[in-house]
Amino acid sequence: MLRNGVLLLMVGASAVTAKTPVVVPGWPKLPFPFSTALMSKSGTLHISGMQASWGPDLDMRVRLGIDFTKPPPALVPGGITEQTKQTLANIEAVAHAAGGSMDDILECTVLLADLKDFKAMNSAYATFFTDGTPPARVALEAALAGGALVEIKCTGEISK
Repeated sequence: MLRNGVLLLMVGASAVTAKTPVVVPGWPKLPFPFSTALMSKSGTLHISGMQASWGPDLDMRVRLGIDFTKPPPALVPGGITEQTKQTLANIEAVAHAAGGSMDDILECTVLLADLKDFKAMNSAYATFFTDGTPPARVALEAALAGGALVEIKCTGEISK
């Protein structure tokens, strides 16, 4: 439509959005102002920073002792190894919900509460990326929410 020499484009309600939230079956809706993960139209997967708070196949209120009615959710018991494994299991669940796998992850940012945990985190991390081409990665020390020892965010590309 042309009005006063300006072209106006009308976009209908059926327009494709540039991003789609990734929903993991069985996971609760987050009470925070961010998405667990978003998928772009081109297949780029952006996974928010994950911690070891819940697992993909678990009744979160019972098996890990997590009560989502009482903030904050509890972390898995154990130390850096257990938290890294659960965090990466959470990321794997998101990748699967988006139609991909850990082989589709291209980049990870690892935040550690203490860099002295790097070696133990790295040993657990290596068990999740076994295709011979692990993702690019950076590890930083940071103050993490809820007393977590590790937080990992990832970006991947899922072929459509």
